[in-house]
Amino acid sequence: MRLVRDAVEAEPVEPLELKGKADPVPAYGLLEASGELGRRHTAPLVGRERELRALREAFARAAGDGSCQLFTVLGAAGVGKSRLVLEFLSGLDAEVVRGRCLSYGEGITYWPVTETLLQLGARPSDEAAAAAIASVLGDAEEATTPDEIAWAFRKTLEQAASETPFVCVFDDIHWGEPAFLDLIEHVADFSRGAPILLLCIARPELFDLRPGWGGGKVNATTVLLEALSRSETDELIDRLGRLDDDLKTRIREAAEGNPLYVEEMLAMVHESGNGDVVVPPSIQALLAARLDQLDASER
Repeated sequence: MRLVRDAVEAEPVEPLELKGKADPVPAYGLLEASGELGRRHTAPLVGRERELRALREAFARAAGDGSCQLFTVLGAAGVGKSRLVLEFLSGLDAEVVRGRCLSYGEGITYWPVTETLLQLGARPSDEAAAAAIASVLGDAEEATTPDEIAWAFRKTLEQAASETPFVCVFDDIHWGEPAFLDLIEHVADFSRGAPILLLCIARPELFDLRPGWGGGKVNATTVLLEALSRSETDELIDRLGRLDDDLKTRIREAAEGNPLYVEEMLAMVHESGNGDVVVPPSIQALLAARLDQLDASER
């Protein structure tokens, strides 16, 4: 439960007798899942003023002239893509849905589309579009082409945005399959008369799949999040907690400008209750150390 305690509300239930386990395993019943994916320690946003301003300007264009804007946030793992998006969405006057691409599995081409459709709930009024959406959701057996699905999804978003600006967030699109990436580009290219922001989050590997992603589109913006500077890293450390100069220096050097490293390292320091901690040399080593701190039943 330590790993998910800020993402769900749960209550203890009878321990489970599991094969291969000598003792009963603690179990919990899910009461409610949080609408936002976040970490226990939400770090302050540091060094991303330019990117946040660009995001807000893209949304203002969509809301102002009823256009569809494609905005892509690129960056390495842990550099703060999700934190930037969370800051942007906070208090935003718009309807927001989210979907995430998976790195594994079969039949997952339209997984993020399905997630957004289920959150949206409403079906398009157009019968042909509704039929295509039903096929994506598994409510109909009729064969539907990728072009029909892309068109139907666009009609669905346009209908949803008819009364209020609409933000559709797609995470980890560097794992997206070609048909899904085609769908995003179709919406960006052909949507008219509806304030829609397609907000995509990806690692730079996206350009291995689509070298020209967003290029040449007047309604597309791409920002690349770089590592934090030395001064920005120091600011983040100071805002998360007071440390002695030696530990602060060791964390800064090991972090190499990665905000996730700083956040997780400060959490480990706070949990240890003192500054006598080993500073792992990389984000991978740090996360492994954090897992090692958990009880065997929690790993």
